[in-house]
Amino acid sequence: MLIDVNLGHNKEVTLTYELYDNAVTRLFYDRISNQPNEVVSRNEFYNFGESQQDITQKLNGIIDDLRHLVPDLIGDDNVENLNQLHINFPDNEKKYANNPKVFALLRDFNNRIHHLERLQKQTNNTSMLFTVDNDPGIDLPEEAYSMFTPNKQFGEMYMNYPHVGKHFMELFYDQDTDIPQEQIILTHKMASGLYCWFGNDMQVSNRMQMSMFKFFCSIQNKIPYEWGDPKLAIGYLPLGKVTHEIDLNAISQNRYLHSWTCR
Repeated sequence: MLIDVNLGHNKEVTLTYELYDNAVTRLFYDRISNQPNEVVSRNEFYNFGESQQDITQKLNGIIDDLRHLVPDLIGDDNVENLNQLHINFPDNEKKYANNPKVFALLRDFNNRIHHLERLQKQTNNTSMLFTVDNDPGIDLPEEAYSMFTPNKQFGEMYMNYPHVGKHFMELFYDQDTDIPQEQIILTHKMASGLYCWFGNDMQVSNRMQMSMFKFFCSIQNKIPYEWGDPKLAIGYLPLGKVTHEIDLNAISQNRYLHSWTCR
């Protein structure tokens, strides 16, 4: 099971991933092979040299466009706007689902705010991810939950997070104890999105595991599972690994998803 990820407007770079051989990855491969896979954004590349100022300028441009289209959506304070728009994104996405221009801007805003958060909080987060539209997903097989891991390996591919909302690792990294319960969405669906990691290998230490447990205790009243339950789905679902050496400079120069091919 191979997936070729083609980057650049003319497919200048191809990354070939071989999927691990198990029932869960075979199910993922079958689904992604037989769906249209309408990509939401083709520019979701992180930590390839962009600065916080670059992303902030893009965010301000999106806010200006939203003010023009929906004057009552945003106030005058840009810092407060960023926070409030991000908090309200799930509700606004539903509210403006039938307004293509506003809907696209809200999604772009949400992607850029996550990009800024990554630059502010982590330096070892070189990655790319792609989400698809019109894929409601299917329930994860039970055996998939035991495969989730917070660890990451250079060159590994994972299933991208398929829900609007925050999963446990996002909550933990943000130390977000104030999030409304309905915005905590633990991974429970399989959908055809990809998350490719190019940062250094990340291994969760015993100290970090203890920190995660303490954080879990602080929001346990909002989560329906006990610590240690596989359905917490902590981290990401590993799918496979690249089959060749990776040229990060070539990826950086071609930060555009052209297509992917299953073979």
